Amino acid sequence: MVKVAVIGAGFIGETHLNNLNEIENANIVAIVDKVEKKGKKIAEKFNTKYYTNLDDLLNNEDLDCVYVCVPTFLHSEVVRRVANAGKHIFCEKPLALSLKEIDKMIEAVKVNKVKSMVGHVLRFWPEYVKAKELIDSGKLGRPLHGYCERLAVTPDWHEGNWGLNEKYSGGAAVDLHIHDLDYLIWLFGRPYIVKAQGVYNPRNLEHGGLVHIATNIEFASGASALAEGGWAFRGSFPFTMILRILCEKGTVEWVFRAGKNIEERDQKAALTIYKNDGSINTPEVDKTDAYFLECKYFIDCINNNKPIKKATFYDGRAALELALASLESAKENKIVKLY
Repeated sequence: MVKVAVIGAGFIGETHLNNLNEIENANIVAIVDKVEKKGKKIAEKFNTKYYTNLDDLLNNEDLDCVYVCVPTFLHSEVVRRVANAGKHIFCEKPLALSLKEIDKMIEAVKVNKVKSMVGHVLRFWPEYVKAKELIDSGKLGRPLHGYCERLAVTPDWHEGNWGLNEKYSGGAAVDLHIHDLDYLIWLFGRPYIVKAQGVYNPRNLEHGGLVHIATNIEFASGASALAEGGWAFRGSFPFTMILRILCEKGTVEWVFRAGKNIEERDQKAALTIYKNDGSINTPEVDKTDAYFLECKYFIDCINNNKPIKKATFYDGRAALELALASLESAKENKIVKLY
C-alpha cells in the first residue's frame, strides 16, 4: 500500500484526490493547504488528516509519496523539500518557471534517490496515446505536420487569481499551451526552430501577460507543427482541444469541446483516421479517465519499485524550454533556435 499526501486542495489537487481514492493500492493519509477552511473541507471529504504546512506533514506522517499541487511559483522549493525528506514526488505541470529551478529539482531528486513524475497528462490521455501509437506503427507513413489546439475561457479557479499573473504562472504559454508543446515533443522529438505570435496584455483583461499564442515549430526530425492555445475567451466559449496529424498516407484527427474546464472531460469524441484511399476509420480508444491512468501509473511504479519512464522531470524540462522559447519569440517578434 502506497501512503500518499497531497499538497494543495484546489481544483487539480481535488482531481488527483478523487482518482487516488479509487486506486486500490493507494492510501491518502493527509492533505496540506494553507487555507484552513478549504483544506479541512477536502480532508473531511476524503476522511483523512489535515495540515496547514508542509513541515508538520513531513515531521509527523509516515509517507511514501507526495503530490505537489501548489501554485507553480512554489513548485521548486516544495519539490526540493519533499525530495530532501526522501519522499517520491508527483508534481503538477509546469514543473517550474525557469530551467534553473528545474535543474535544482532534478538534482534534489537524484541526490535523494526518489522517484519523480510531472503531470503532463496528455501522455496518458487515451486519444493522444492512440494517435501516437498509430504514428509510431508506421501504418500511415511518415508524419509530416502536427496541429494542436487548446482554448479556454479566462480561468477563475486559481486561489487569489495567481494563475493570471505571468510572474507567478508563466501565463497562458507556460500554464496552458505547454500541454500541447509537451505532446508534440513526445510525438516528433527534439524541436529546433520556434516562431510564435500572440495576444499580449489586451486592455479588456484585468491581468497582463500573454493570453493567446500560436507557435510554429520545426523539429530536428524534419516534421513541423503548429500549436494554438489561450485563455482570453469569455462567456460560454467551450473548452476546446483539437489534435490533427498529417502523414504520408493519411490524417489522424480528434476534435473535442466540453464545458468551462476539464471537469466535463467524460464527454467523448471519436478519434478519426482519414486514409488517402478514401477510407475512414474510428479506432477503439480506452474510455478510462486520463487523470486516473496518470495516477495509477505513478502509484504502480512506486508500489512495484519500477522506474518512472513516462512524464519524467526531464520531459518537464524539455516542455518548459520550448514554452519559454515560444514566449520569447512572441514577445520579441523573432525566430528562436533551441540549439
